[in-house]
Parts: sequence; C-alpha cells; structure tokens
Amino acid sequence: MSDKLNLIDTIKNEDKFSTFTRLMASSGASELISGSGEFTVFVPTNDAFVKIPESKINELLNETPQTKLHALLSYHILPGKVMAANLVSAPSRKACNGEELMFTDVNGLKVNSAAMQARNLEATNGVVHALDTVLIPTRIPVAVTATKASAMTPMGAVTLSPVPNALGSPGISGAPEKASATAAPATGTSIL
Repeated sequence: MSDKLNLIDTIKNEDKFSTFTRLMASSGASELISGSGEFTVFVPTNDAFVKIPESKINELLNETPQTKLHALLSYHILPGKVMAANLVSAPSRKACNGEELMFTDVNGLKVNSAAMQARNLEATNGVVHALDTVLIPTRIPVAVTATKASAMTPMGAVTLSPVPNALGSPGISGAPEKASATAAPATGTSIL
C-alpha cells in the first residue's frame, strides 16, 4: 500500500499552499486534477500570492462564474507527470488552459520566470512543484452572456482571447483585457 496521497490532498496537506488550495476549490479548478490521468501542478506558495494585490484576488473570487480564476489556475497544470529533472528536456509544454509554459535551468530551474522552490512532491496521480511567483496566462477569458455562451461553447468551456503582456508589478507578467463583440468593454485592467 502506498503512503502517497492524490494531488488535491498532497497540495492541501502543505501549509505553504493554503491559498492555492482555497482558490482551486472555489473556482472548481480542482476538478481538472481529480479526474483520470496524471498531472504536473506548479503550485505558487502563499508568499507568491502575497505579491498580488488583495483587491485583485477578491475581484477574481467575486466574478460569477469564476472564469478568469479558473483560467489562471489551469495555467499552472500540465497533463502528464513530469519530474523536475525532465522539465527542460522540452523547453515548452502546453498547460491545461492551452497556453505554453517555458522551462529553463539558467540560474536555477524556472517556469516562465518563476523559480521552483520545492520539487517532485509525488502524488498517486502526478507530481507537485512549488513556485515563488504566480504564473500569469497571456490570454484571458472573454466575458459572454449566459445565452450566448450556451449556444457557442460546450458546457464548462472557456473562451480565451489573445492579448499582449503588460502588467507593471515586479516579477509578474500579465495581460490587459481587450473588448470583443461578445466581451464586456475593456477597463484597462488585467487578469491580475
């Protein structure tokens, strides 16, 4: 019998991951790693989330449904189990949100520009690596009305819109919202 836990419980049992655990449960993103298959989860520590203004976190939590938060968290998940030593064998890999994550081992192992702090926390259905910075996707969900969403996308699907990187917070890159035919008017803010 294995003493390993599944990914959700492995993450939940680490005090330094309590913010990520709470956000995953709130947004429903935990369902991504509770199904069949193996996953690699890059978990920002609580200290990484402190770099983000509390007002931005509250904005993501107060969105109904939490589409942006779900997209942000799914950017931290790779399909398949990849141990730290094997990450740079492919310098880019596609996250569960469909965007690429970049890997380098110059000046320490990094995902995009985030440094890995803890590596290879194995679970029954994958592996967890701790990060010092929250990863920000370059595409953000487009806000659509409920009737248009049901006619245009399958249940639970997220529509993403490409936008350039531009967020002034140190150590964090992000993307401002763009308006589209189905989106709410842009306010010049980013996902974070």
